[in-house]
Amino acid sequence: MIFQQIKDWLLKEKTYIDHWFEIDERWRYLTIAICNVLIKYLIFFILMLNYTEHYQFNLFLSWFLSSFTAFIGYKFLVFATEGNHIKEYLKSTGILSFSYIINSIFLWLSVQKMGGNPYIAQAIILSVLTLFNFLLFKHFAFKQQRKHFWEKIYAVFD
Repeated sequence: MIFQQIKDWLLKEKTYIDHWFEIDERWRYLTIAICNVLIKYLIFFILMLNYTEHYQFNLFLSWFLSSFTAFIGYKFLVFATEGNHIKEYLKSTGILSFSYIINSIFLWLSVQKMGGNPYIAQAIILSVLTLFNFLLFKHFAFKQQRKHFWEKIYAVFD
């Protein structure tokens, strides 16, 4: 009885996964990116409660702690690439590092030069960077090898 329930549940979960990958890649990315931004922002927010004067250090910790979950989410739930784990992780880390530097500069400008609120500034910056990062992840970190014309023709006869 219990084994049948587990089997039914697993089959239902497989169906959910199948439906997930039927969703357009941009919507999958946006969903996972929102989750990552929320994780990143939650870490930033919690750190800011305790160390408000160290917002740049809090920013670094939030990016560092959320980078691994971002990689896992994008690799397996958005782009669904196979293999090349280390190569893709290094490329993803490069993109996230580049984004961190941009984030750090704009957060500094917003807070120090314009006197803005670091919470609001960080929310705006993360929103813009999320859209920019999609292009970098899609066309650099998780770039799929395109099949040549003859490989497509050969695949028809498999």
